[in-house]
Amino acid sequence: MGLSLTVVIVLCQVQAKSQTSANLEQSQAQLLNQQGFEELNKGQPQAALQTWKAAYNIYYKLKDSDGIAGSLINQSLALQASGSYLSACQTLSKILELEDWICSSPIELREISQQAYLETLKFALEKQPFSRVRIIGLRNLGDVLRLIGNPEASSIILFNAMAMAETLDSKQSDIYNQILLSLGNTERALYIQAKGKYQLTDDVFTKQKSLKKLKSKAQNALKFYQELAGRKQNVLPLQAKINQLSLILEIEKWKSIVILENPTTNEYLKTLVNSLLSRPERFESFPAIESIYAQLNIAQSLVQIDQDIQLKQLFFSRKDNPLSISLLLANKANTLAQKLNNNRAESYALGTIATIYNSLGKTLEATQYFEKAMGLAQSVQAWDIAYEWQWQLGRLYRVLGKVDKANQVYESAINSLEQVRGNLLGVNPEIQFNFKDKVEPIYHEYMELLFSQDEVKSKRAVEIQEKLRLAEIENFLQCGRLNLSSLRNEQTLKELFPIIYLIKLREQVEVVVRTPQKFYRHTVDFNQIADPIDNLLKIVQKKQFVRTEDVNYFIYSKTLYNLLFSPIKQYLPSSGSLGFVLDSYFQNLPIDMLYDGKKYLTDSYSIVTASSFQQLHNHSAKFQNSNILIGGISQPSPSLNDPSVPKNLPALPEVKAEIENIKKNTTSVLTLIDSDFNSRSFQQKIEKNSFSLVHLSTHAQFSSDPEQTFVLTWDKPLNVKDLKFLLKNEGDTINLLVLSACQTAKGDKRSALGIAGIAVQAGARSTLASLWLVDADSTALLMEEFYKGLKNGLVLPEALRLAKLSLLSSEKYFHPYYWAGFILVGN
Repeated sequence: MGLSLTVVIVLCQVQAKSQTSANLEQSQAQLLNQQGFEELNKGQPQAALQTWKAAYNIYYKLKDSDGIAGSLINQSLALQASGSYLSACQTLSKILELEDWICSSPIELREISQQAYLETLKFALEKQPFSRVRIIGLRNLGDVLRLIGNPEASSIILFNAMAMAETLDSKQSDIYNQILLSLGNTERALYIQAKGKYQLTDDVFTKQKSLKKLKSKAQNALKFYQELAGRKQNVLPLQAKINQLSLILEIEKWKSIVILENPTTNEYLKTLVNSLLSRPERFESFPAIESIYAQLNIAQSLVQIDQDIQLKQLFFSRKDNPLSISLLLANKANTLAQKLNNNRAESYALGTIATIYNSLGKTLEATQYFEKAMGLAQSVQAWDIAYEWQWQLGRLYRVLGKVDKANQVYESAINSLEQVRGNLLGVNPEIQFNFKDKVEPIYHEYMELLFSQDEVKSKRAVEIQEKLRLAEIENFLQCGRLNLSSLRNEQTLKELFPIIYLIKLREQVEVVVRTPQKFYRHTVDFNQIADPIDNLLKIVQKKQFVRTEDVNYFIYSKTLYNLLFSPIKQYLPSSGSLGFVLDSYFQNLPIDMLYDGKKYLTDSYSIVTASSFQQLHNHSAKFQNSNILIGGISQPSPSLNDPSVPKNLPALPEVKAEIENIKKNTTSVLTLIDSDFNSRSFQQKIEKNSFSLVHLSTHAQFSSDPEQTFVLTWDKPLNVKDLKFLLKNEGDTINLLVLSACQTAKGDKRSALGIAGIAVQAGARSTLASLWLVDADSTALLMEEFYKGLKNGLVLPEALRLAKLSLLSSEKYFHPYYWAGFILVGN
């Protein structure tokens, strides 16, 4: 929440000149520089920005290049303090003669991968001339890139600035120390990013890679902080110690898996805490606004220490209470924030005081302070702070039994989060990379609260679930807020098939049926379904699934049918279409396989899944005369050798037969096979033509890690970003995207998130994909029947169901391995 130390840049020109008009103007500019820092240090960034603009105008008139650069760097500091990180980045890139793409996330750039982005950045930095002004500019650019969520680029730039500082100055210089602090903060952001990915994915490869990275980055951050903490200066070493302590306490929560090579000893920790708590007058040497955040940072660390009995006993005697010291620091910070008339800082201080009172068990005082903190944050639209206080208030109101108030503040917290998500470049990395800890719990807690009330609240609960699903996809794509238009209106609502929500909360699973007339609800104890789901998913994801006797999976699919579907069957028609909105826990579940003891669910219903109710439509589009693009690979391709592609993927010689069968049942078809289906030709065909249906018969993989989600063309894998630019043309909508030879990543329970991600990026109204890699011969037959159904005028869900039934009724392909993995995703 903006705890980084602002660097004061004072560029002075000492020239032995007579007091000419130019000298007087230069002196005036220097005074404006000083005035700007006084305003910034008082928490008045907008005033500082205007002052530095005035200084810039003078330097520009004098054609003073160093003065121009310095005043622009100072303006970037004011923009950072105002939360205008993108503008700050663009200002700095202008000074450093770098292109604006530096300030873009690689996901926003059309034809550049993350690795290519970083390599291009390194090349651009090699051209930078050495000067102290440029070192200062690079250091600030590194800080800004970290704050807009690009810590990898931040790290490259800061190491470059450090190399320059070593050449021009010494390792003892102020600018070198400032770079050390920035590098510590950036390595910490990379640790948080890796930890977030580790928490969110079940992909085995990604989990191992993330664990290795988070250990390395935590170690690096502590190394930089410790090096700076040993210096003699007052402000920077103290800030390094503060950041070091908070990081150590963060790592302590993960000590079961984060085992560092050089762990911090208890004796060092004790010395670190004592050094921070002794001589509190040292904070007076900080700029006022930084003094506030430094004291609040320590106060929050003391709250964490109080919550850990072992740490509390290590640092404090029985007569000492860390919360008393914490409260003293927070109150001092609050008094200073009030003097500065800085509502954001005061809100942060009041919220910290509320947190301390809550830890002391003083619920009434905690509630009062959280309410004040929330009001101040809202008054300055500081949504990244407001949502935190709203969330904590919701928890307190629940404890106090004030359900209506709890509803209101949870609702406000989610609205504030949506404001934050809508501006990805202004999101604090603590929120951006901490989805599992900082975002997801709010939605789950609010749904639990709603479901604990009357049935009328079920409607709002499923709406909150849909918001969470979209937030998950946004987080997966790192794309900011998605604008997904609703396909519903009052008339079509009455015609819509029933929608079933499966929502996993902490101790229960809520099954909600949405019909045009009413909502119905059934609650299941999570412990009853955990093992059946886990066991069924293990079976279907194994290569041996095709040879598994039915008795071995019937037991689980029947149990799940009885627990999830049987209790709601009374609210559903006996046949027709059903929509399922599944949360991440259920996304890999082959719903068609649910079994009542006599028949599968697919015997009676055609099934569509989606991220939200708004994205489900009646699939009434007809495909008899559709313009179709078919791409496929039947031979071993160069793309199979890409490091990101799983080893031993087989060639797909049956693809040619599959394509020929499709062509029999369609009219207007453009085909790209093998080497013709390369990324460039694919892109050209998409750009020059309008296709309502795109069918890709090639290997694809879905994962909860976007880097492990791809579709193979002849020359290279296409990731989710590539598909966004290839398939999502302005003005054209793909009604159906078919991925007939895909699979979900092994051992990744949330891998179907990749299907949702690709569906959104491609802009397709519907996507047909498979949860596991299915036999090529049976897939060719299923696709032939599917397109035959479309040719005969069937809507998508029914065409897919009848194609599945054609296999189910055959002697050779009746096993669910051949048909149950195919799912239709509405978008």
